Amino acid sequence: MKALFTLILGFLIALTSYSQEITGDWTGTVDFQGKKLDFAFHIQEENSALATTMDIPSQGLMAGKAATTTFTNDTLVATFPDFNIIYKGAFENDRFTGNIIQNNFPVSLNLERGVITLNRPQQPKAPFNYTTKELVFKNKEDDIQLAGTLTLPNYIKNPPVAIIISGSGPQNRDGDMFGHQLYYVLADYLTRQGIAVFRYDERGVGKSTGTFKTAGIPEFTRDATEALEYLKKRSYLKESKFGFIGHSIGGIIAPQIAATNDDVDFTVMLAGPGIAGDQLMLSQKAALERLLNVPEAQIQQGLEMIGLAYEIIVNAPENHRDLKNEVNAALLNKLGPNVPAQQVESITNQITTPEIISLLRTKPSTYLSKIKTPILAMNGKKDLQVPYEENLEAIKEAFASSNNERTRTVAFEGLNHLFQESTTGALTEYSEIEQTMAPRALTLIAKWIKEETIR
Repeated sequence: MKALFTLILGFLIALTSYSQEITGDWTGTVDFQGKKLDFAFHIQEENSALATTMDIPSQGLMAGKAATTTFTNDTLVATFPDFNIIYKGAFENDRFTGNIIQNNFPVSLNLERGVITLNRPQQPKAPFNYTTKELVFKNKEDDIQLAGTLTLPNYIKNPPVAIIISGSGPQNRDGDMFGHQLYYVLADYLTRQGIAVFRYDERGVGKSTGTFKTAGIPEFTRDATEALEYLKKRSYLKESKFGFIGHSIGGIIAPQIAATNDDVDFTVMLAGPGIAGDQLMLSQKAALERLLNVPEAQIQQGLEMIGLAYEIIVNAPENHRDLKNEVNAALLNKLGPNVPAQQVESITNQITTPEIISLLRTKPSTYLSKIKTPILAMNGKKDLQVPYEENLEAIKEAFASSNNERTRTVAFEGLNHLFQESTTGALTEYSEIEQTMAPRALTLIAKWIKEETIR
């Protein structure tokens, strides 16, 4: 028995040291058709098994979780089915030699120990002149718990409280995207200006429970509403005024709540849409492709094809069980044999998630025209994801029909979707730009909130 125990113990020690041999931070660069793309992998041991996360800062991916990580016969295999990515590399001399494989297409990616260091001068740094509280609240209807951070200005009784609603995709409370922490920078600035800010991990992200990929705008709206109700019950905020700051898709959710909830005292839309969701997505697609110099005929052909799919989604009944199959069949019929069925299926999967379906079906004019409390809509003129001209014009029209005298719209020269000073507005610039959020945008938000809540 003693010999067996010693053998098992020795095996466990060997297994642990073997795992520790590859744990840590790894970086590498893909060179694809002359374009360089930096990758970072973080490997750690969890419950006697390996776990991996992946960052691709220039693509906006931070801490993407691997479904599986194995290390057998000196070969690491990490699978990321959410991104159709597999990394496979042979370990030798403290480095990995291997490939990143997406949709069965391998590209060389070798990894060495290290981290990607990005210069972010606006990243908050201690000492902080405010108090930080870690809070957890419940969405009882969906039976989940959401965790967040409340920053409170010191020596200010009952400050105005802004709740940040994040943009599309699974976001944590800090807004980790493209190597920036947009919502952390925004919260830090506003709190230093005397405004309390609450930011939270979306469902299924960070310390929040639930599942992100099965949720859409109605579910995210319930989460934000529960955050408001929870904060209003805090004794130290008893006389405070409350509002939302919604970014991108959060710029849909925030005014929707404000239109129907009397507890909302102010709303800030950051790159929020004004046109219908399906038209927004088509407009975004065209703007991004024109920047890439795609021929206009090809752009129009693509708009016609994807517009057909959007039309099916918008007109389908709620909870249509065969929606994905119907969309996929329509795309296959439209594209014919020119596009592989696997690629068509990938497109179908992307546009039939609950989040995208709910976005495509939104009609901002129906709620923007009903808001009676102060609302500020800010858009950047270099924004290609929510092109400012048509969206801000639609927002102005909705405001005009609301008889709300406390509305304001602002179009910022040179700012992109993240409100950075930008040259072209291309998504590839997001991570290259050192600035996280333009000071002129930060200043306006703080000034406007204080003007509208402290009278």
